[in-house]
Amino acid sequence: MADISELLRDLRAGRINRPEFLRISAALGATSLIPIGLHPTLAAAAANPNMTPASPPKKAKYLIGFSQSELNNAWRFAEQTSMDSEAKVRASKYDFKSTNANGDTNKQVSDVADLIAAKCDLIVITPREVDPLKAATDRALAAGVPVIEIDRTSRGTGGVDFVTAIVSNFVQEGEKVGQWMVANTKGPINYVEFRGSTGAAPAIERHDGFHNVVDSEKRFVLMDSQDGDFTLAGGKKLMTNWITRFGPKIDMIYAHNDAMAEGAFQAIKEAGFTKKLFVGSIDGEKKAIEQVAAGNFSVCVQCDPHYGKRTFDAIDQYFAGAKLEPKITVADKTFTIANAAGLVNEGFGDA
Repeated sequence: MADISELLRDLRAGRINRPEFLRISAALGATSLIPIGLHPTLAAAAANPNMTPASPPKKAKYLIGFSQSELNNAWRFAEQTSMDSEAKVRASKYDFKSTNANGDTNKQVSDVADLIAAKCDLIVITPREVDPLKAATDRALAAGVPVIEIDRTSRGTGGVDFVTAIVSNFVQEGEKVGQWMVANTKGPINYVEFRGSTGAAPAIERHDGFHNVVDSEKRFVLMDSQDGDFTLAGGKKLMTNWITRFGPKIDMIYAHNDAMAEGAFQAIKEAGFTKKLFVGSIDGEKKAIEQVAAGNFSVCVQCDPHYGKRTFDAIDQYFAGAKLEPKITVADKTFTIANAAGLVNEGFGDA
């Protein structure tokens, strides 16, 4: 029969997970098998590498893994470039191994397993979906590998299920778009909503934030809300269909990101749709800010993709044993016709 020490080794090596550790250790029953003063639950907590301040082994160089969810839009490329660039700046202290799930949640779960197997000292994850990536984060934790989640989160609690989450306030982003629309439109407003990838934290929370504001305003009527997968092509396809279905009844567009808003705008032009629409989007691409300055978009709320420095700063702090907040919120700007022309360079991507 295995003893608690062996179970702890299996837990740290990832051969068993935390629930299995607790189940098996409880089944052992005999206190003689448990080292003096070591309760199974406390042993599991002691093996948790995600609590801060941390006590990681001191090394001359650490291997950092980065699980990217996809590279299918300008925001993702900007984030990846930021992470790659910062890793090069800190190459004397960190090796950097990056994976790309190509928009496939199952592949991202597998990618995290590969990074664990590669013996990464810490893994940074951009969780494509909240629930499947919770399992992947749990697997890293069971293997003794700390996790930092950036730009999105999985299901879980910072400081327990992962070291910290470095994120924008997605709910607030949606609220800001909704607040602008309420303050700057009059009369009945029929609108369509371009949702981000189903199951992704930004899609869930940007939806919730916007509806927190507009649902209490009875003059706003939702005509349809569909998943455009955060892509220009997805936005263009949805808008083409909605122009056919609803035509000039549409008064307003709410897009969970700039790429879908730009796709919708392209569809509008190609269809010869001449009605002036209110357009609200989120992310802060240079192209979107220019669209605001030109009067084509009404409001754009920034979601800064430059996570490299702030992420590696947090990694430095973790390995130094510093206390990290369970959530680190990124401050973002709002672009309107009043300020957009002077803030184009605050955006990312090509103008």
